[in-house]
Amino acid sequence: MLSSISHAQDALEFPDRDLLDERDQLRQRLSELESVLGRHDPALIEILSSLAGSSALLSLYSEASALFDRSLQIQRLNLGLFTTEQIPLIFAKMDVDARAGDWDAVNASLDYLYWLLVEKDVSEGEALTGFLSQLSEFHLRGVTEDAFGQQAHHYQQAYKITYQALKISEKSMDLDDRRIIDLTYSLVKQIYLQSAAVERGDETAYALRAVIPRSKWVRPRHIAQSRYYSIGSQLLNDIRRILTYRDADAAESLAMLDVYTADWHLLFNQDIAEAAYKNAFVKLQEAGVDPSELALLFATPKILPVPAFHDTVTSALNTNYSTLAQQQAEQGNESNDILNLQKWMDAMPIISFPINAPPLEKSNQEYFPEIRLRFHLDSLNRVSRWLGGRYRTNMGVATEFETDESSNIDIESLDEHLYLLHFRPYFENGSARPWEGTLLYPVPMI
Repeated sequence: MLSSISHAQDALEFPDRDLLDERDQLRQRLSELESVLGRHDPALIEILSSLAGSSALLSLYSEASALFDRSLQIQRLNLGLFTTEQIPLIFAKMDVDARAGDWDAVNASLDYLYWLLVEKDVSEGEALTGFLSQLSEFHLRGVTEDAFGQQAHHYQQAYKITYQALKISEKSMDLDDRRIIDLTYSLVKQIYLQSAAVERGDETAYALRAVIPRSKWVRPRHIAQSRYYSIGSQLLNDIRRILTYRDADAAESLAMLDVYTADWHLLFNQDIAEAAYKNAFVKLQEAGVDPSELALLFATPKILPVPAFHDTVTSALNTNYSTLAQQQAEQGNESNDILNLQKWMDAMPIISFPINAPPLEKSNQEYFPEIRLRFHLDSLNRVSRWLGGRYRTNMGVATEFETDESSNIDIESLDEHLYLLHFRPYFENGSARPWEGTLLYPVPMI
């Protein structure tokens, strides 16, 4: 016991005495139950899981993983090998293994869980869709936390599994179910994540462009990007079909979809982006959207793709991001110029490390509040610069980034791929205008 406590104190600079006491009490309770029930009674699963959770809070991840593993063994002995009851335990074990940086264990669990869900049919309908979505999120988490050579695999598996979840949901849910739209838009975001990865031109980019997985035969970059553009456009059209089916009067929802479609053009087909935004703005006016709400919708640029699909202007304005923008406008803050970075997916940030000094151990990273980056958007004018050995021309990207004097960060240390972040433009009276502001960026620090 003393050695365990010593381990916990080594793991935490300032250990929580209450957590240590709780862990001791759980261990004592487990010992008492084992003496009465034996080591394989299913009644032990609950306390083993609680003890695993307590160990994880003390950063004793190996111990927590072993406890979840034992819970799984007991469950399988009593309920059988192919049951849904084990799935939450597998996810819990995957989480502590990931926090420990043991992605070999996580990947083994990912493969097993996919086999269990898809090959053994242990679940169905909405429950299966939910499990597959969780599995996909873990693969996206692996993009930033697993070994670099595994990135393409995680991108592709996440997309495949989300697509399977979508197809299952289309069979088990009504077509107008909001979850179908959310899954479809999740695929849109994942397609963009792969597209952005291809632009970096590294090992992951080549793996994503491979005609056959792990082959050296790769598609030209422009062919790969054209394919991503086409797939995303089709997915957005699928959302249009759902909105038309769902609402007798879908004018506002379809106009909002036009905004997202214009975003997609900005990312892939800049020749028609400006006209697409103007069309969407006019459609929102024709749908009867309140002019003040319409002005707020475009009052601040947004990093693309926007994290969630909103089918009304009101729901878009009720997001945390937009609420902050409204508060700043009401308080008369400096030209309403604060832009908070939002994640595209719960499991991964937009750019993992905006500073070119990746931490030694990602699993132990802590988030410094933020760095403040001043930047300027030149309306929808094109911006050209050398990035990654290529001369690139983009629309809706920052012309320059500057660090705040208080940040003590050298501008030269910033990841140059920040210049590939695209923004939905600021609009005034239906026309895109230049904008200057500050991007608040959470920074992982060692």
